[in-house]
Amino acid sequence: MHRVFSGLLALGCAAAVFAHVTPNVTLVRKGDFLKEALPGATKYFEKHLMLAGSEGAAIRQATGWTPTDEDTKVYVGRDDAGGLVGSVVFLWMPSQHGPVGVAVAFDAGRVVRRVTVTDVGTEPLVWVRPLLEGGGLKTLEGLPLGSSPDAARLTPPDAGAMTRYYAGIVAAAVVRAQKLEALSSP
Repeated sequence: MHRVFSGLLALGCAAAVFAHVTPNVTLVRKGDFLKEALPGATKYFEKHLMLAGSEGAAIRQATGWTPTDEDTKVYVGRDDAGGLVGSVVFLWMPSQHGPVGVAVAFDAGRVVRRVTVTDVGTEPLVWVRPLLEGGGLKTLEGLPLGSSPDAARLTPPDAGAMTRYYAGIVAAAVVRAQKLEALSSP
C-alpha cells in the first residue's frame, strides 16, 4: 500500500510541475528582429559558439551559466561590402513559468542597439507586456559592454512583483549576451 501511495504521490508532483508551464507565444519572429535591429545588413551568418577552454570558463564565472546550441544562437549581419553592421544574440532564459526568448542586438561598436522578448508563455505574457509596452526596454539601448543593466529601470513605476521578476530575467539575458559578445570576434 505504501508503494502505491508513494508512486501516486510522485506522479502527482511531476504532473503539477509540468502543468504550470504554459505554451509559448511568439511575439517577434527572429528573422524580423534581425532585419529591424540591424538596418543596413544584407547578409546574415550564424556564428557557431566555440566556448571551450578559457572563453567558456569566463562566461561561467561571470554569469553562472554555460551556453548551449539549444538555448543560444548568435547571428552576424554584414553589408554588401562585407562590413560588420552588428550581431544579434537570441537566448532562451529559464523562468518559474517556462522559458522566455530574449533577443539582444549589438551594433558594430558592440553597444546594445535593441532588446526585446521574442517568446513567452501565455500565462506570463500579462507580466511581460508592461516591459514591452512601457518603453523600459529602450533604456537598454546604448548600453556598452561591461555596463550592467538595471532591471528596475525596465519596469513601469506601478509594476507588480511578477513584472519586476521578468525585468530581472531580461536583464540577466542582456548580461549573458554581453558576455558572449565580449568574447566573440566579429
